[in-house]
Amino acid sequence: MTIPQNTKNWDQGPTAAEQIIVQSLAKLDAKALGIAIGLLFGLIIFFATNMLLYKGGKVVGPNLALMGHFFVGYEISFAGSVVGFIYGLMAGFVIGWLTAVIRNFLLTIYMHVLRLKGSLSAVNDYIDNP
Repeated sequence: MTIPQNTKNWDQGPTAAEQIIVQSLAKLDAKALGIAIGLLFGLIIFFATNMLLYKGGKVVGPNLALMGHFFVGYEISFAGSVVGFIYGLMAGFVIGWLTAVIRNFLLTIYMHVLRLKGSLSAVNDYIDNP
């Protein structure tokens, strides 16, 4: 009995193309993405507020002061930058966590659709060529 030439040697492991596909379809860690985005948002608000304080002037940051309407306790001061960091951390965590959860959910649906198409294709091939 001869072995067909186009069969894959399963002992060699996945090819580079297969590794890329697996890595691109891997699930995101929701907590890790939430923490990363939260830290990014918090630090941006913290440094933006402190840069305005360092810059100084008669009117300090009227546009950034509008965040006080959304973040209770936020103002253009060092204490306000700490409050802004905490609010940015929380808001960024929620945004990052939701992004990962929604992406993972959509990816799961996509994988189920691909499996369904593959099984239907196999059934159709069997029906056409019994």
